[in-house]
Amino acid sequence: MATGKSYKWIQVLRFVVQAGIIAAVFWAGFNTKIISEALLYTVLLVGVFFCGWVCPFGAVQDWAAWLGRKLHLPRLRVPQRVQQYLQLSRYALYFLLTLGIVVSMFKGPFHFSMLLRGVFYTAGAVVVICMIVLALFTDRPFCNYLCTGGAKMGLFSVLRIFGIRRNTAVCGGCGQCSRKCPMNIDVARTDFVRHPNCIGCLQCVSACPKKCLKYTLMPAPPPKRV
Repeated sequence: MATGKSYKWIQVLRFVVQAGIIAAVFWAGFNTKIISEALLYTVLLVGVFFCGWVCPFGAVQDWAAWLGRKLHLPRLRVPQRVQQYLQLSRYALYFLLTLGIVVSMFKGPFHFSMLLRGVFYTAGAVVVICMIVLALFTDRPFCNYLCTGGAKMGLFSVLRIFGIRRNTAVCGGCGQCSRKCPMNIDVARTDFVRHPNCIGCLQCVSACPKKCLKYTLMPAPPPKRV
């Protein structure tokens, strides 16, 4: 599998795909719920690629983060010791949703496309606007802490067959991969990324200066010693 520098063009391709989906939502009234439901059956194979490549709200947050960096706005990065607990919020919301407690605006990323098509609920609009503003200062706040659609797919994706593998023999421990991850996953301390929050954006792979990350099959378990 290709690594490091070979994956640089993937980010350009990802932008094109995201922009195309946004255009389809605006001009064709396309509902991304169709894709999210279809890709739900692929998470065991490749993980949550919908969130990193298709979700319109995820794309808007990515672009807001890019703008924030260009404007040299302060960047907020939640420490890992806090992130490991704070990220559980979206799973708690998903659990409450299954019990019928949480309002519909938290059902999933496809509600952003409904918003653009005219289903403009005030509370949902406030959440969307606040998350976009917050994304100027931190990566994907909605995806990290509120998206129940991503949480649902993420729970299944921990069993994925394909994922990002780190070559520990080559890795220099610079931490660039972890700092680049929009979902605040500590990739630099992981041999094979199986984290339920991984959205398959491959930004960590593109950022690795040592080319020690690659997208490949899950490594086989080490043989048992007799």
